[in-house]
Amino acid sequence: MELWDDDSAAQLVSQEADPLPYSKIINDPIHGHIELDEYCMQVVDTIQFQRLRDLKQLGSAYFVFPGAAHNRFEHSIGVCYLAGVMVDHLRKAQPELGITDNDVKCIKLAGLCHDLGHGPFSHIFDNEFMKQARPGVQWTHEMASEDMLQYLVDDNEHVNINEDEIRFIKDLIHGEPRSDYPQAHRRFLFEIVANKRNSVDVDKFDYIQRDCHNVGIKTSLDAVRLMTFSRVINNQICFNQKEAFNLYEMFHTRFCLFKQIYTHKVGKATEYMVTEALLAADKALGISSSVDDMTRYVYITDAIIKEIERSSSAELAESRAILTRIRKRDLYRFVDQIPVPQETANAVKTGITPSAIVACQNPGDNLTENDVIIEWLKLGYAMQDQNPVDLIQFFQKWHPNVSFHVRKEHVSSFLPHSFEEITLRVFARDNDKRQKIQSAFRRLVYQLNRTEAFGGSPMEVGAFNRVGNEENDDLEAHSNGIPNAGTPVNGTPVRPIRCLFQNEGIPLMGLGTPAHSPGKSSIRSTASSLAAFSGGGSANTSPHRQHLLNPCESTLLPPNYSDISSPARKRKREGDFAADASPMRTKATL
Repeated sequence: MELWDDDSAAQLVSQEADPLPYSKIINDPIHGHIELDEYCMQVVDTIQFQRLRDLKQLGSAYFVFPGAAHNRFEHSIGVCYLAGVMVDHLRKAQPELGITDNDVKCIKLAGLCHDLGHGPFSHIFDNEFMKQARPGVQWTHEMASEDMLQYLVDDNEHVNINEDEIRFIKDLIHGEPRSDYPQAHRRFLFEIVANKRNSVDVDKFDYIQRDCHNVGIKTSLDAVRLMTFSRVINNQICFNQKEAFNLYEMFHTRFCLFKQIYTHKVGKATEYMVTEALLAADKALGISSSVDDMTRYVYITDAIIKEIERSSSAELAESRAILTRIRKRDLYRFVDQIPVPQETANAVKTGITPSAIVACQNPGDNLTENDVIIEWLKLGYAMQDQNPVDLIQFFQKWHPNVSFHVRKEHVSSFLPHSFEEITLRVFARDNDKRQKIQSAFRRLVYQLNRTEAFGGSPMEVGAFNRVGNEENDDLEAHSNGIPNAGTPVNGTPVRPIRCLFQNEGIPLMGLGTPAHSPGKSSIRSTASSLAAFSGGGSANTSPHRQHLLNPCESTLLPPNYSDISSPARKRKREGDFAADASPMRTKATL
């Protein structure tokens, strides 16, 4: 090793360089300093990968949470890093697994390329837009990621990935091998980037930490700890039994992100608007057909809405109008929601539709099906209604090569008993019709609650559906503001719910207030009557009441909502401004 003094440093220019192996250091806000190997940088420095800079990680959530400005670009680099940490740990801890340098390379590249196929606004594109634009086509962003990877390799001669490696990387992104080759028999390798067995993978490790960081939510997830306490037993990745609670916490944090951020009601309303703007522009711009041609799809990013807004084409007028509403925050509005019991899910899905809600409107409300949007929202722990931790194998330090399950009750008595919740949410395209839609929706819900499918007893249903004089029935329906009172719901003809209560004067949430207020004895009398319908017992303990659909009291709009809503106040300000600027007002002021 030669020593140089300061004065002779200039002599370096005459020496042939002998650099370190090429790599690049990236300072990531989540994982710190990340070193990307040369084969990773070959991929990063391409048009196909740089495209990810223009795709928001959380789609429409950015319109609600200003911090959610991060993109698929940095997430993909984070997944690449964590995939490397995981496979390096397994390689050092268990040399007998035979993990090779080429395995490490392909796993890192799978983490780097797993999101190459995402479209504008991420999951809005595949979950909403593509399903409506091309309903008969089975398409996912994972499929597009494989196509984009192939295009990346074919389009860039400097990318050194051979055909065998491409096949392996594609299967790593897919989550399981689809043909027979040497790595296909080591199934644990396919659980690192996209784990189809129990959903514990480095993709989830990164987006939970990254999304929490950017939207301002604190998380205790320590991905490095989980990876450190992992090992391969019987060809699958297992975790130390003391990490069971931390894994439950990870899935709970993911659930919280979905509940509070990803499905935020304003974000979801914006999502519907973005989807409809893209659908309106699809014919003119060929957005949905671009997925069949990666040379076109590579330029389809979030910037598509800027292209629409800049255009003066008449074909894009409808799309521009929707985007203008988004810019002015004249958004679709959340109306109401109900939790849906699993036992009645199918009946609710068929019974509550835009047409059923519109059929329950008040005379003169002038609601149409196009005014109403219904969302069927399922949230869980990433494995539908299953407990994902039941699908994870654990080990203990005394027997590190023996795997076993850890029962939930042995972890904590505070863990959930069910692992999926269903919520039906209603949105309005026109804020001025929001209260009318809520009233009609709640009227429909109360009608459904009186059918046997939703817990109404045969005796109660019979009393509710009793048939009297047709003219009186029509008059009663009209006076209660419920048209089509005899319209069948779920095959059962129903009459207005107010028929059961109007003589008692009991107010019904969302259906208006009767002329007089009932006394306590009157309320008790009606409660006793309902209990009698169910065959005895108090109204609160009636067995058939456990499956009733219950709109939340906190989402009930105030009676003067149409006067105090944000759009109404905005219109008033604009009217006041116009009045102040009128020539007559100006002359009078002078």
